[in-house]
Amino acid sequence: MVDWTGAAVSLRPFFGNVFMPFTSLLRGGRIVRKALALLRRIELYTAITLLGVIVAIVLAGTIGRYGGHPVIWSDEVAQALFVWLAMLSADLTLQRSGHFRINALIGLLPETPRFLLDLAIKLIIAALLVVLVYYGVILAKVFNPRPLPMTGVPSSYAGAALPIAYGLMLITAVEQIIDHIRHKGTVEPDVLDVM
Repeated sequence: MVDWTGAAVSLRPFFGNVFMPFTSLLRGGRIVRKALALLRRIELYTAITLLGVIVAIVLAGTIGRYGGHPVIWSDEVAQALFVWLAMLSADLTLQRSGHFRINALIGLLPETPRFLLDLAIKLIIAALLVVLVYYGVILAKVFNPRPLPMTGVPSSYAGAALPIAYGLMLITAVEQIIDHIRHKGTVEPDVLDVM
């Protein structure tokens, strides 16, 4: 059983036993951690590969244009892949807590209110991501019948990046919420040093 009381922060007065069903996750199941680590590696290597492919396609299109033999589909494919790259990169940045944030007011709060405010922010982000996954799926369905002009590939292949990346970001947000509760709001120094 996880003890929700800590030296400075106690969740029990605020949430009671709401989190008790999640105690195995809060203990950090080995299988879940390994699956998340594998997912993170796949995501990182996919983003790196996409960047390389985009550069190669744009370079081939540029050389072809100047050589008199344009690669007419290069811009279209590069744009579709760039959507995937941008969305995967957003999750990679979220994993490192690298999105813009102002900590001036939060730093002035005592430890328990700071913990609760940070938890509330993470929960709001997770709720927003649930909504974005839902609307991302709707948008991908709307894109489905529309083919890309040069390749004829359905636009939903590019549009699918939205719900998938929002889903990955939701996994990251849930992981951060669980870590926040497990570590009672303390953050490792390397997490804050992103740049």
